[in-house]
Amino acid sequence: MQSDLVFMSVSVTENTSGLDTMNGHEVPLTDSSGLEPSCLLVLIISGKVVLNIFIFGARARNVSANLVGYCCISLAIVDFMLLFAIAAIHYFQDFTVLGFRFTSYHICLFTQIISHTYGILHLPFFLASGLDYYLTVVKSIHSPCGYSGLVYAACVLLLWTGAFAYVLLSPIGSPELDTGQSTYHCNLYISSQSFYLSTFLVCTVFLALAFFCSEIVTILKSLKVTTYAKNTVVLFSFPQGDIWPVQGRKRFVAALLFSFLGTWAPFVVLQIILLVLCAHIPGYMDLNVPWLYFMNSFLIGVSFGLTYPDLQMTEKTFSRDPFIGWKYCILPFMNSGQIKAMSLLDELPSVMIV
Repeated sequence: MQSDLVFMSVSVTENTSGLDTMNGHEVPLTDSSGLEPSCLLVLIISGKVVLNIFIFGARARNVSANLVGYCCISLAIVDFMLLFAIAAIHYFQDFTVLGFRFTSYHICLFTQIISHTYGILHLPFFLASGLDYYLTVVKSIHSPCGYSGLVYAACVLLLWTGAFAYVLLSPIGSPELDTGQSTYHCNLYISSQSFYLSTFLVCTVFLALAFFCSEIVTILKSLKVTTYAKNTVVLFSFPQGDIWPVQGRKRFVAALLFSFLGTWAPFVVLQIILLVLCAHIPGYMDLNVPWLYFMNSFLIGVSFGLTYPDLQMTEKTFSRDPFIGWKYCILPFMNSGQIKAMSLLDELPSVMIV
C-alpha cells in the first residue's frame, strides 16, 4: 500500500485560494522515460546544482556585495539542501529521523513545497534588487562600512521566510484522490511570475534595440577584434570629429545595451524560445542562479542609464556585476582625471576605445 502513495496527485497547496492569486498552475510530473520520478528529480536537481557550481566558478572574484549575490548564494544552498533530502529519501526509501518518518512520498511533497516557494520569489527578488540599485547607484546612499552584508543577509532571510510562510500557512484543501491515477504522478507548480517578468525583460531589450538602433549600428561598424599578449581585445573607433569624453545619453545607453547583449545574448535567445513555445518549467527549475545574474545585469544597466551623466564612477560602482565589465563600457564617457583616479589602465581591458 505504501508504494501506491509514492507520487499520487497530492499538492500541499491544491485548491488554495491564496496561491491562485499568483496566477500559477500545476502540471504533473509523469514517468515518461521509464525511470522512477524520484530518480528523475534527483538527476534534474543534480544538474541544477552542478550548473550553480559552474556559474559561481565562472564569475569574477572581486565583486562588491549586493542583494542579488546574496540571493544567488541562498538559492544555491536551498537547491543543495533539496538535492540532499530527496537523494537520501530515494536511497533509503523508508527511514525515521528524530521521530519523523520519511518515505518516497516526501520526495514529491518537498519538491512541491520548493516549487511553490520558488514560484512566488521572482517578483520579490526583482523588486528588492531594483530598490537596492536605486538607493545605492541612482541615489548614492551607502550603509556604514561592514553593515551592508548584514542588511542584505537579513533582507534575503526575510524574503525566504515570508515565501515559505505563505506557502506552508496557506489553507489546504482536501485533495481528491483518483484511484485510477498513475502511481507516478506528482503535480509541480508552474509560476506565471517568471513568464511575465521574462516577457517584460525581453520586450524592454527589444524596445531599447529599436530606439537606439542607429547608435548600435555605428558601434558595430567600428568594431575591430585583435589580439594583444595572447588576449582578445575588442576595439572601437570614435566617429570622425568626435572628442573625448563622448557625450550624449543615447550613445551611453547604446554602449550599455551593447555590453549587456554581448554577454547575455544566448540567454535572451533562450528566453525568447521558451516564451514562444510556452514551455512549462516547474518552479524548482525556473528560479535559478543564471536567471538571477541575468536580472542583476539588466538592473545594473538600467540604473547606470538613469544616473547618467551624474554617475559616480568608482571601482565599487562597476564591481557589482561578476560577468560584465561595465567600466570598460563607460570608459569613453569618462574624462582623463576619472580614469587615472580609478587606475583603469593598470590592467588590460576586454574592451578599449581608440
